[in-house]
Amino acid sequence: MLIVNADLDGCRVDVRFNQRIEEVAAGLKPRPDEQVVDAQGGALLPGLHDHHMHFLATAAWANSVDCGGLLISDARSLRQLLQQQSGEGWLRGVNYHESVAGDLLRWQIDDLIDQRPVRIQHRSGKVWMLNSAAVERINLQAFANQQGVEVDAQGVVTGRLFRLDDWLREQLASDLVTDVKALSDELSSYGITGFTDTSATNTDTTAALFADWHSQGILRQRALLMGGDQLGDGPLKIILDEDALPPLPDLIARLGRARAAGRSFAFHCVSHVELLYALSALDAVKTDHRDRIEHAAVVFDEVLPMLRESGVSVVTQPGFLWQRGARYLQDINDREVNYLYRHAGIAAAGINVVVSSDAPYGPLNPWQVLHTATDRTTREGLIIGAGECVDVETALTGYLRHPQCLTQPPRRITVGVAADICVLKKPWREAVKNVLDVAVLATVCDGELIYQAADPRPTVGI
Repeated sequence: MLIVNADLDGCRVDVRFNQRIEEVAAGLKPRPDEQVVDAQGGALLPGLHDHHMHFLATAAWANSVDCGGLLISDARSLRQLLQQQSGEGWLRGVNYHESVAGDLLRWQIDDLIDQRPVRIQHRSGKVWMLNSAAVERINLQAFANQQGVEVDAQGVVTGRLFRLDDWLREQLASDLVTDVKALSDELSSYGITGFTDTSATNTDTTAALFADWHSQGILRQRALLMGGDQLGDGPLKIILDEDALPPLPDLIARLGRARAAGRSFAFHCVSHVELLYALSALDAVKTDHRDRIEHAAVVFDEVLPMLRESGVSVVTQPGFLWQRGARYLQDINDREVNYLYRHAGIAAAGINVVVSSDAPYGPLNPWQVLHTATDRTTREGLIIGAGECVDVETALTGYLRHPQCLTQPPRRITVGVAADICVLKKPWREAVKNVLDVAVLATVCDGELIYQAADPRPTVGI
């Protein structure tokens, strides 16, 4: 395949490739029957890689009801939203926050809607909340002794499930194929050719499912999975909850076993305490350049030397500032606000930092993420931590890092590398002026054209 008339670092070039890039030069001639895409001067970039997302949750999100939208502020508005949804089967709600109607148990949800089975996910992704119809549909009481199934003082299930996504998915036995294909197509339209699924519940079974979708052509992106102890390969995802931290010796022992198996670590840290705890555990094991801190939502200046000494990379999500910024300003104390989802300050301290989406909990669109990294502006036009802004090129390098080693230099379009390519509709010098207006002309993954805009004007060589 041949892409012609592309803008690469300000120069007009053509690129020929199969699974790997074979030639990068001006004036390449099409071969007989060779597919040609005219870039029309659009920027040529390596395919983007989202280093932190939850693919299956994002796939299901499209067919879900947003229970945390701008118009959902109390139990009354939530009841109205749920009851106006048509259909009789399962109703899936997402993005719920307790500021709307408190902590929802099955009986509180029954008061909102009881005509059909309902499951509502907290915006943190940690908790599912089911009404009584849903509890009965999956016979939840029979699993009252299952870890993560909450029961009251009488042993009756409350309808709340903690970090049981995979288990609940099995109980529902839902067909994900349609949702997976739709999400893969959407990622392709953004120029994304790979992602890292950071769900702590991923197992070898999950990995086999992803591999099967990929072999069938349903999933077009490269997928790297991290997960828990039941995932044989890939980074070990460690969830740290400040209110229930594991004994430090137990955590260190777990890290030692994973390291002996050749695995790296990815620590979920959203609070100052969680970050300090992760760094303390890492200090007791041999450092690996692949180790990561996910989110690092709050990083005070005094922690920066410890972060730098640990050698970890920080995977942050500036898109949260755009999506949730106004609520952060209400809920978070003044000391923490300007240290939320830092970028410039972390990088200046000599720490490798990359951006990502955390979809579906943050905005999936990488161009929205990049834009927020540059201005740190909320939906409402407020600015959070202006000193942490970076330029677009700096933020973009996060999407260009090697997925298995974030410390490597950003990937480039050069002979011999994998043919993962994103072609924009504008030259980079124009696109960089407002990345919110960026539109993708074509996306190539592993040498295959997986997306083309409605009018990319592809041709065939003669």
